[in-house]
Amino acid sequence: MKGLAAVVVLVVLMQVSAIAGGVGLFAGAGPGGAALGEINQAITLYNRLLDNFNHTPTITGNVPPIPKMGSGITYQAGEQFWITDDLALGGKIEYFRTSVATAGEYQSGGKKTPISIALDCSTIGFVLTSGFNFLHYGFTLGVHGGVGYYYSGFTSNITFSVPSGYNKTISVHPHTGKGHYNNRSLGLEVGLSMVYPVTTWLALGVDASYRALTAPRLVDAHGIGLDLDGDGTAEHINLSGISLQVNVSIKLDLFR
Repeated sequence: MKGLAAVVVLVVLMQVSAIAGGVGLFAGAGPGGAALGEINQAITLYNRLLDNFNHTPTITGNVPPIPKMGSGITYQAGEQFWITDDLALGGKIEYFRTSVATAGEYQSGGKKTPISIALDCSTIGFVLTSGFNFLHYGFTLGVHGGVGYYYSGFTSNITFSVPSGYNKTISVHPHTGKGHYNNRSLGLEVGLSMVYPVTTWLALGVDASYRALTAPRLVDAHGIGLDLDGDGTAEHINLSGISLQVNVSIKLDLFR
């Protein structure tokens, strides 16, 4: 029934767009970001330990700190059905990915302690969108918004142990090993767009968007939550953030 309803909606939109402004296809990419607050708190814990190891006289070697996580690239592609010359409904697929890593080795008492930390987070969203153009002056300014269903994933690959020359007690034992965690959740998006028409059917544009998205708890195949800092509490994944994308769009009058 859901598939039939989607087909009916699509046919109706295509017929309405045939009467009005046609159909538009677009694709683009650009820098994006995500808050990932609790993940970065765990990264701060790792970095604090690494800094202690790096400055312990009885330990040789150095492991660089882990960069803060959140910066990445956003990709999108979609379709718009123009209900009027300035009002459009449509849908798009959006993908965002961010990753960080560090690696090195410590030596103490004749023993080697390798450290390797690699974290990767991504989300793919299927978003229903709407847009409205409010200014035409050689270029077009508009607003857009959407609601979508997002699949979020987090992969960790961590080798971490305390060098033998470090005699202080650590209160939290960070997570080690490999893991893949995922979840699904609803998200919202709003933004501004500027479009410059190159021809009657081809245009270049820039979108500035804000995505509101939180995956409450990512779990692995066994239902175990992501716990990077090893404190027994699973981290929440906050993927809310801003993206700036350059788009190429084409406009098709399929029914004229």
